[in-house]
Amino acid sequence: MTATAPTPRDILVEARTLIARPEAWTQGAAARDAEGEPVGVEHQDAVSWCATGALNCAMYRHADSPDVPLPLQRARDRAGKILTDTVRALTLGHYTEATTYNDQTNHHCIVHAFDIAIADTGRSGSGRPRDGARGKRHAR
Repeated sequence: MTATAPTPRDILVEARTLIARPEAWTQGAAARDAEGEPVGVEHQDAVSWCATGALNCAMYRHADSPDVPLPLQRARDRAGKILTDTVRALTLGHYTEATTYNDQTNHHCIVHAFDIAIADTGRSGSGRPRDGARGKRHAR
């Protein structure tokens, strides 16, 4: 693991970077290889990830072994909560999980949710999204 555990914001930024291009994003599986077959998020052949698969991949990239240290797990869990809270706000509560939203929306909406989550963690300083800083609602 790196000398200092990444923050939830660091995990969000890295995950967003992983899925920045539409071809690097997937639905219906945490990660896929170049042939479109599901693989583990940390697998060397993974070329696309869903939103939560990208969060998990970002976490594993900071771990020195499959045994992820607790501070790193906590940073990933917090990042996942921030993204889920953002999805709930964007969809006015229609979607209660980032995974479901990922599988029922489009790439643009997922990247937008990451952008808002990242921006909100930077503005609030606490890692919690701020109410009212959501931008426009996205289609389902």
